[in-house]
Amino acid sequence: MSYVDPDSERRSKAELLRVLRRIGVPNSTINELDSKLPDFVDLDEAAALFQTYGITRDEAISRLGGSP
Repeated sequence: MSYVDPDSERRSKAELLRVLRRIGVPNSTINELDSKLPDFVDLDEAAALFQTYGITRDEAISRLGGSP
């Protein structure tokens, strides 16, 4: 069993892909990210990759109903 620090910015790839689906990211983009992301993702390190697909943390939070 792997331990993930709840205070870290690491999330499972499965969790991230679920959030991307929920905010309306196209399936083709999700499939590409699925092939590029490791099983556990450091959100700070992956920010540049997400940015190439036009996905920002602020936009994701906004689409989920929160405020950045």
